[in-house]
Amino acid sequence: MEILEFGNKEKDKIILIHGFETPYQIWEKYIEHYKKDYHIIVPILQGHNPNMKEDFNSFEESAKDIEDYVISRYGNNVFAIYGMSMGGVLTSQIWQNKKLYIDKVILESSPLISYNKLMTLMMTKQYLMLTHKTQARDKRVITQAVNSIIPKDKLDVFLAMMDNMSDTTIINYIRQIGSYKLPSNIDTPNTEVYYYYGTKINELLAKKTAEYIRRNYPNSKIKCFQGKGHCEDSLLNPSVMIAELDNALGIRKTNNIQTNYSQPQRIKSDESQEINEIGTSIEQDEIER
Repeated sequence: MEILEFGNKEKDKIILIHGFETPYQIWEKYIEHYKKDYHIIVPILQGHNPNMKEDFNSFEESAKDIEDYVISRYGNNVFAIYGMSMGGVLTSQIWQNKKLYIDKVILESSPLISYNKLMTLMMTKQYLMLTHKTQARDKRVITQAVNSIIPKDKLDVFLAMMDNMSDTTIINYIRQIGSYKLPSNIDTPNTEVYYYYGTKINELLAKKTAEYIRRNYPNSKIKCFQGKGHCEDSLLNPSVMIAELDNALGIRKTNNIQTNYSQPQRIKSDESQEINEIGTSIEQDEIER
């Protein structure tokens, strides 16, 4: 795993962990905004480095790589970790390991509840198909990716990353995500927990995760972005998400954005209904991160 660093190494540490099939360059505006006040650490997760062939094995292994890197250089105090989508699964793995003392765990649209083998199989097939089509430069898939999961100015780095994405990495990520469940009792009383999610159909698992976090971590701060899809603002409108993060980090209020943390919406628990809805989500959005 390659790990990049930005800003003053004497400042408090923020770790930014990108999502599945998302290039690390989506953090550029975040880095520019925070590097004066913090030291920013950006892992390029296994399978996502356009300059390195490296398969993903497990979140446990990835967490250890990050923990060992940070502890060996800066000790075990980290001000914040922000994990986007699948990056939140890795963030949660680091949090539950308790090798790093984290002031703020910030999770966005991360699927932190396990799901069944049928759903895992369906999602694996879908991601393999979409990845292969992207690698073959299928115009329809690429057109749908632009400004739905990747801004136009990041298309080149997205394609370079996807070209290096192996089937082994895809299969392992989806299997690991499907089997991961956030423990209900991580005992870190000084850690503030934030969870963000949207209301579109591709946020079904995120909604269930928000409900789970609210139930098991009642002091967490949960915010639902009405009318938004999976990591929509963080990927496509970073200034909006940066303002939200400023609030969470305690920096300042930006653009008078309302902090409206609310009870997550209740959703249907019937498993077959969940599978149908997620399948519809994948087909409708073609590529979902």
